[in-house]
Amino acid sequence: MKATFKVTFVMQKGKIKADGKAPIIARIIVNGEMAHFSTQQSVVPDHWDSKAGRTDGRTGEEKGINAILAQICAAAQRHYYDLQATGETITALKIKNKICSTEERAIKSTMELFDKFIKEYAEIVESNGYGKEALIRYKICKNRVQEFIHDELGVKDLPLDNITKRLLDRFYIWNRSTYKIGNNTAIHFMHKFSTVYKMAWDNGWVSGNPFHLLKLHKDKTERAYLSIDELERMANKEFSSERLERMRDIFLFCCYTGLSYIDVKTLTTDNLVRKPDGRLWIVTKRTKTEVPVHVPLLEIPLRLIEKYEPLRKGNLVFPVYSNQKSNDYLKEIAALCDIHKDITFHVARHTFATTITLDHGVPIESVSKMLGHTNVQTTQIYARITDRKINSDMAQLSMKIDPLADAFKFPDSEYRAKKDAQRSKELKKFAFENGVLVVPS
Repeated sequence: MKATFKVTFVMQKGKIKADGKAPIIARIIVNGEMAHFSTQQSVVPDHWDSKAGRTDGRTGEEKGINAILAQICAAAQRHYYDLQATGETITALKIKNKICSTEERAIKSTMELFDKFIKEYAEIVESNGYGKEALIRYKICKNRVQEFIHDELGVKDLPLDNITKRLLDRFYIWNRSTYKIGNNTAIHFMHKFSTVYKMAWDNGWVSGNPFHLLKLHKDKTERAYLSIDELERMANKEFSSERLERMRDIFLFCCYTGLSYIDVKTLTTDNLVRKPDGRLWIVTKRTKTEVPVHVPLLEIPLRLIEKYEPLRKGNLVFPVYSNQKSNDYLKEIAALCDIHKDITFHVARHTFATTITLDHGVPIESVSKMLGHTNVQTTQIYARITDRKINSDMAQLSMKIDPLADAFKFPDSEYRAKKDAQRSKELKKFAFENGVLVVPS
């Protein structure tokens, strides 16, 4: 198939320099995949034509910028046609590397590819300050792949060309059987492996991508959350152990704020901001994504903050245990509180989304913002509308709709009387069988 190819230029509005100009970046698109690089040019925002991808050319300097952009475009097209003529795999990254003269030695082995990917990803994490959890998962994935290659193939490393769909199927099965993990967890490892392999594909170090042949489907799972009754049970439980009491309090704080483990662990007094309305808010960014999070504090989390003021170390709001210890302690707490659910720290986030907010009528758009999601669809994965919320909504609807029944032409009164008697009989039977007291109307 012929590759689709396009070169465009974009002005970065959010990175205006001290001289009032914004940098211009080049964007190469091949088959929907993009690669970006700096053109080393900048322009006054008002002089940029975003549709044309050029400056307005008002000054001699701007005309010179347009000439440089045209040269970059011509160079990209030349490299594209050269690759097409040789029959090589054409990628946006490969064309970018040719323009920037940064072509690297071809990586040929699986472990070498992992090492290179992890090294570059670590540099991104260090410069941006987020993505540490993902970096850890890539390292775990590397260890799993290396262990699989050793156990199943009896070698320390494997040429990239030897990775086939059949081998990937074997890795999926080995991962599940060896580590006793579920389908969804195994698929997460496959996705991480696929992302690493894409580096080789983008750079043209391999001739094909066997991951494109895989058909993996995640199982639908019900995300656990606590009901109001379970929250009250946990809050009112007296623990003889100080560690369990502290763990309970921090978990409840997250149930009423939606913070994740890493976000409450790094929460500082600087993140507690008094807004003009007098209410105290959490104003922070998600450690995972750097997305802003603004959450007004309810009375329960306010009291928990006050409780742990004497135990503060530096400006950290809470003394938080390690993630592994936290999840171990939560299982103890669940057993002591007679809660028959697999409780992990992330359940607090689900509880905030479902029981605390959506179940009490908070619009999903507001919940999405407080959770630090960039779109509402992500919030819908965490939260589900409970029967209690549906019943409440329908009761309000009933008050508005039911009075309209008198305006409709229903069957005659004798027929309605028979149907009412039948419904009454069915209700009494249901009450008798289920031990429900029915109050006569």
